[in-house]
Amino acid sequence: MKKISFLSVLFLLAGVTTLLPAQETDARTASRIRLREHLSYLASDSLAGRLIGTEGNLIAGEYIAGCFVDAGLDEYNGTSFFHYFDVKIPSVVPDIPIAVIEGCNVIGVLPGTHPVLKDEFIVIGAHFDHLGMAAGRMEGNDSIYNGADDNASGTAVLIELAGLLKEQGGLSRTVIFAAFDGEEQGLLGSEQFLIDSLFPQNCIRTMISLDMVGYYRTSGVLKIAGAGTIENFRDFLPRTKALKVRTVPFEISPFTATDTKPFASAGIPTLYITTGSRSPYHKVEDQEDGIDYDGMAAVSVYVQNMVTAMGDNISVQPSGNYSVLHYVPSCTFSWGPAVALGTNRFVHTRGALEGKTAFYASLGADFRFLWKGFLEMNPGINLEYIGARHAAYPGVSYMNRIHMCALNVPLSLRVYLPEFNKLPVGIYAWLTTYYRYYIAGQTFDPDFVFSDVFRRHEWGLGVGIGVRASVFQVGFETRWGMTGLFRPGVLPGYNVKNSTQTIRFSYFF
Repeated sequence: MKKISFLSVLFLLAGVTTLLPAQETDARTASRIRLREHLSYLASDSLAGRLIGTEGNLIAGEYIAGCFVDAGLDEYNGTSFFHYFDVKIPSVVPDIPIAVIEGCNVIGVLPGTHPVLKDEFIVIGAHFDHLGMAAGRMEGNDSIYNGADDNASGTAVLIELAGLLKEQGGLSRTVIFAAFDGEEQGLLGSEQFLIDSLFPQNCIRTMISLDMVGYYRTSGVLKIAGAGTIENFRDFLPRTKALKVRTVPFEISPFTATDTKPFASAGIPTLYITTGSRSPYHKVEDQEDGIDYDGMAAVSVYVQNMVTAMGDNISVQPSGNYSVLHYVPSCTFSWGPAVALGTNRFVHTRGALEGKTAFYASLGADFRFLWKGFLEMNPGINLEYIGARHAAYPGVSYMNRIHMCALNVPLSLRVYLPEFNKLPVGIYAWLTTYYRYYIAGQTFDPDFVFSDVFRRHEWGLGVGIGVRASVFQVGFETRWGMTGLFRPGVLPGYNVKNSTQTIRFSYFF
């Protein structure tokens, strides 16, 4: 009898361990089916790209409201899910718009269950609008910006989360589900959400934005930007084997457009959740056939668990580092044109030449490798004009002018100053080494032939300080040539070196 009982227990345990994964798989399959249904409808041709103010946009809003009803959410104001606002189309005449159209956020509420924490809010948002129809396309070509990933995917996950959190019985805190309109036209819906003070801002503990979450299979990572805005944020991160999750730092920028921006600007901690921009961003090719529904189902469960941890925790405190508007990867690459203007002069030894300042200019390209938002490596290539003025020989009163053309290859290391990098602009200092090859030169002294006197090669060092604002950089730099310019045997015991001061302007694509 004991042997039979023991075997029975083993079979029972085996059955349970088999049943649990099966139940988990069934739930994931059901979630995937629901997500496909929502996304297929929102990204369908019948909605014509969901441009704000269009019929397709209104139908999309009504669909979302119906899904909120099915999920068992409450109306945000007790009577309606729709939060209407006016959008003025500007004209050339100040304060007189061409037209006024109506935008509409769709907002549902899952009330909190705790007697005190129910008066605090977690906002989960996703914009449902997109770009509408493409202009100027030939008949027969696709002209609809369906926006499957941007952002029917985020809206579908928003709807799924409403059902999942309602099914589990709600959270201690109240959860607000906001489908924002007019994001593509400048964050109109999310800004109006705060302007109209639909909920006390000081009671919003965090805002989570779901934007472009349909390409996990392609990107291979779920990014959570804004982890630094909440104290002890990692305590709220669920453990999962279904997703590779990466928290990424934020960079301060007044130019970034995402629904987290109005909330961050209001001092509310924000989290931006995305699988990246591997989809055909803002192209008509952003269609349903590229969507990874398994990935979306995994994202839904992950966010559900994260929100549950935040919604039931007694203390969710802002860190103070929430004046931050978009994420940057650990290392980014960019490049762009650069121009520098300034002066150059000869620095001489033993009074060989009386150097005077002359004009300097360069045109070229800078390449930028930015690591962790504060350390930057800048190789470059530049074509330079280098001017010089000097007395040809000691004791000679007239001034000789020299024109030089060179190819310069600099390598700079820039460090952004941490305290100043918290401002809307970043302030940095840098150290440069460079190699210069003289292509040609001309002197106006017939006894002073450039090719006979000057070397072709030069290297040097430089230091500088600059300011970065978004894609623009401007800095002041001083460079010193470390190589003597004279060929061997020219004025033995004497030599000259370059000293250059410039203001450098760079733009990065």
